[in-house]
Amino acid sequence: MNAREVEPEQPTLQTYRIHLRSDEFQFENEVHASQVDREDGWTVFWNGDDVFLRVRDNHIVSLEHLD
Repeated sequence: MNAREVEPEQPTLQTYRIHLRSDEFQFENEVHASQVDREDGWTVFWNGDDVFLRVRDNHIVSLEHLD
């Protein structure tokens, strides 16, 4: 990398424990996200400018911020 190139800043990731359930499935895991938004019945997980997970709120049993 030369002096003119600037490495892009990486977003700070936080850890969340999520437990999901519906009639068809059950899922529990830790998720790393830079931001979590709740809007219009959805919970959206971000990594910088990219959404990587979007879940209907009625499927979320619990969501815990660990960091």
